[in-house]
Amino acid sequence: MKKLPYNRQYVTIAVYAFLVILASAACIFCLLNYVNVLGFFGSILKILSPFIWGACLAYLLNPILKSAEKLLGWISRGKLSRRSSRSIGILLTYICAIAILTVLLRIILPQLVESLTNLIPQLIAWINTIPTLVNDLVTRYNLDLQLLTQNDTINAIVYQMRQTVTDFASDLTSLIPQLFQLTSSVVGWVLNLLIIIILPVYLLSSKELLFAHVKKLSYALLPRGGVDRLIVLTHTANDIFSGFIIGKILDSAIIGSICFIVMALFNWPYAMLISVIVGITNIIPYFGPFIGAIPSILLLLIIDPQTAVMFTIFICILQQIDGNIIGPKILGNSTGLSAFWVIFSITLFSALLGPIGMIIGVPTFAVIYMLVREMAGWLLQRKGMSPETGDYASAQAPIIYKEEKVKTHKSRLFQLKKPK
Repeated sequence: MKKLPYNRQYVTIAVYAFLVILASAACIFCLLNYVNVLGFFGSILKILSPFIWGACLAYLLNPILKSAEKLLGWISRGKLSRRSSRSIGILLTYICAIAILTVLLRIILPQLVESLTNLIPQLIAWINTIPTLVNDLVTRYNLDLQLLTQNDTINAIVYQMRQTVTDFASDLTSLIPQLFQLTSSVVGWVLNLLIIIILPVYLLSSKELLFAHVKKLSYALLPRGGVDRLIVLTHTANDIFSGFIIGKILDSAIIGSICFIVMALFNWPYAMLISVIVGITNIIPYFGPFIGAIPSILLLLIIDPQTAVMFTIFICILQQIDGNIIGPKILGNSTGLSAFWVIFSITLFSALLGPIGMIIGVPTFAVIYMLVREMAGWLLQRKGMSPETGDYASAQAPIIYKEEKVKTHKSRLFQLKKPK
């Protein structure tokens, strides 16, 4: 029997064809069984959730570690070894994190509980006065509205509002026991908590080694040019995420602190509760100030309308200071997105991921936006065309730039120098 000649080109085509068929079959299977596939990936994420949260914690602690190592290097004048500096830096990082957590638990948490405990009876008392207020309005202004004069309807609405507040109070008192029931057992919960706390120690102590392992494996499996671009993309994405998230947390902490100091000076009610709401919601760009201010104003409006008006004026001034002074100083232009794309990214990712999407949506979309921009510029340059956006505007209606000096497009992903 005659042996068929070996043809490398045909073998390559056959391998690619087999991979395409295999990928198509996998996609069809996933579409037909998407419920089971989503359940499978959900189970995997649930198992890996302690490691994911531990990695997120390590990412948030990394800037503190860098600052601690710089401080140690300045104090020791470079005489401290890298291993010793890393160990002491991790210890100082955890001490700093524990100190922040202790402040939150010892100072902020009791005041929050006290505020909520005092607020709920006031809300119930205010709800009970609604029928009287409605009847006074009807009598005073001689209103002839059937809906307002039906006491049964008013009583039903009042009962529903009172029941909602009561249920909230009941859920609030049972919140801590419910937290312990989220896992299958207390042992599993403690184990997950230990993983979240201990894992950042290993990740921070050997972050250079982990990065080197990933880089080595990537060069072994992927083309060198693709890995070089992937490394640039990783560094850029890290700059965007760290600059935005860490900067937003710091900015929100400053705004919450200013809000508490001013409210305490004027002796406004529920200073800690409202300041925490304003600070936390300020992490969300654009929508955050409104999300935090509206319920706070309504709360003060129930207690004291004059205080609510003064707080509204104060919060508008505070947001202007944050948007024009504090925010730009801390964040700068960390994302490079316009206001339209920021609002678009928040809307999109909040629909996909909920509250977490409102926080990570902006830096995630900024990375996608940067990648599309770099790829478009590279493709245009391959065609011998200009990558500058202004060159494609109409001569009768040129683009209006915020700054007079416009930076020339220079791709970092697709125009890397060839290795020597």
